[in-house]
Amino acid sequence: MMVREDSVVRLELPVDTRYIRVARLVAGGMAATAGLDMDSVDDLRIAVDEVCAALFELADGGPVTLTFALGQDEVEVEGHVRARQAAALDQERFSLSEQILAVACDGYTVNIDDGVARFTLQKRL
Repeated sequence: MMVREDSVVRLELPVDTRYIRVARLVAGGMAATAGLDMDSVDDLRIAVDEVCAALFELADGGPVTLTFALGQDEVEVEGHVRARQAAALDQERFSLSEQILAVACDGYTVNIDDGVARFTLQKRL
């Protein structure tokens, strides 16, 4: 995705579920700025909520970093956190999240590699 630096918002959250609402607010604001309709704005907020909850479960206690970027025809959200040793997604819980993500966004990835848990989300206009 081609992104100008002036259309990127970075957010760092402590690993505390009370702060997921801050990520949702930023996601909603970026989606509205991109011109998404209200249903799509809500979908992106829901998707960000799901992946933030997953990252919080995997975190070693350090902050979660999120980047929201406006592209020409989409909003992309990336997030990462240092994962605790031997961290793994709870597949039973995350299977529900995957069902939600499949409906709420146009693409997503979630992985743990080299001790870092990462996700990306895309929501297109």
